Amino acid sequence: MIPIHVPSLSERLEDIPLLTDHFINLVCTEQGIAPKKIADKAVKELQKLPWTGNVRELRNVVERLSILSGKEITDGDVKAYATPRG
Repeated sequence: MIPIHVPSLSERLEDIPLLTDHFINLVCTEQGIAPKKIADKAVKELQKLPWTGNVRELRNVVERLSILSGKEITDGDVKAYATPRG
């Protein structure tokens, strides 16, 4: 067996914008809703969160934001709905 270190999301904050866009498109397609935009300030708020888990944690948060927000996910939406569960 070869051990492989996979850094947590908190060690890869620069990946959050790309992953967020991917998950928004995926979730919106799965839910049958129009694709949403995410404000730059909202992405910055996501990067401030204490990500103790992995990419799946981000996907869960993005799913919640995609379902609960309006046409655009704002920094206010992130503050209201994005509580990571580690």
